[in-house]
Amino acid sequence: MKVKVRLFGRYGEIVGNKEIELIVNGNTLWDVVDKFVKKYPKIAKDKKFIMVLKNNTYTTFEEKIEEGDTITISPPVVSGG
Repeated sequence: MKVKVRLFGRYGEIVGNKEIELIVNGNTLWDVVDKFVKKYPKIAKDKKFIMVLKNNTYTTFEEKIEEGDTITISPPVVSGG
């Protein structure tokens, strides 16, 4: 399945683009994140903490995806204090 992936923050810098297409063998956001991390191993340490949106809505890794969905992947938010 092909999905469009938007990238925020340093992920866009690592990839060299703010938007990519991924071919995913699976049907959940976890499958998208897994494919993304395998393709860009610099991001592997963030894998469990990546923030994801499906069609502009925050959701969980278990959320089902469909062909043509737009997935947004953002680095984890870190707060001090």
